Amino acid sequence: GIELRAKQTLFSEGCRGSLSETLMDKYDLRADADVQTYGLGVKEVWEIPEGQHKSGFVQHTLGWPLQTGPFDKTFGGTFMY
Repeated sequence: GIELRAKQTLFSEGCRGSLSETLMDKYDLRADADVQTYGLGVKEVWEIPEGQHKSGFVQHTLGWPLQTGPFDKTFGGTFMY
């Protein structure tokens, strides 16, 4: 096996991957944790007139219009670039 010698290690193998599941079980990482949530992403590609585009402009949104308060349990957002 491999010996990891880092103060922090990030595992990004998708939702509930086999390595993450093993580590969560072995080190009880889900103890005192909220229930895990999942999201679905959809990508749209729009063609717009060149005059309506600002080169390099990126806009992120969080929660609109799905949430009415900061503690609602319906999440959503956008990335436009």
